[in-house]
Amino acid sequence: MSRRGRHSGAWKNVVLSRDEQFALKRTALLREAARAFSARGYHQTSLVDVAQTLGVTKAALYYYVSNKQEILYECHMMALDFGEQALAHALQHGRNGREKVVLLTQRYLELLTSEIGSCAVLAEVNALEPENRDRVVKRRDDFDRRFRQLINEGIADGSLRNVDPKLTVFFFMGAANWLTRWFTPDGEKSGAAIAAAFSDLLDRGIRAG
Repeated sequence: MSRRGRHSGAWKNVVLSRDEQFALKRTALLREAARAFSARGYHQTSLVDVAQTLGVTKAALYYYVSNKQEILYECHMMALDFGEQALAHALQHGRNGREKVVLLTQRYLELLTSEIGSCAVLAEVNALEPENRDRVVKRRDDFDRRFRQLINEGIADGSLRNVDPKLTVFFFMGAANWLTRWFTPDGEKSGAAIAAAFSDLLDRGIRAG
């Protein structure tokens, strides 16, 4: 079973299973490792540096990850998971294209800042090995396509003005990727506050009327 496959889909009871404990600890490790990469740079940070940051031995670190590449890949996959969750949230609760776009963008940033925190390694797509990069790019392109569909829906139903969907998605994702470079959970504004502000700025720029 792959490491990603060991993540549990739901809590079955109060006592956590071994897989659930593994998933929680591994997610915490990935989050802290990503912060170490963000602070020093992916290429300048070794697994020894990550282990020291976490206060564990390198051997203990290897129980959860095989190498730096796995951490980088998993950070990208987690972010893409958040995008899919945000899309599902928007489709369930949005009544028109505009509402879906706002819900998508706000929920995505809420998840990104609460679960990953400072994760500038999301910009390190080219540092991924070819096979991993292909998987990430494929999922990213699918998210991009579905995001544009919501914008086109808003244009068609009159809730959004006639903006360029491609440029709109690039505009938002550029802001989101830059956010991962400077956001810290203990900063002046919470992730939820930043998510609300960013989605409001986008909404004011593209809504009709």
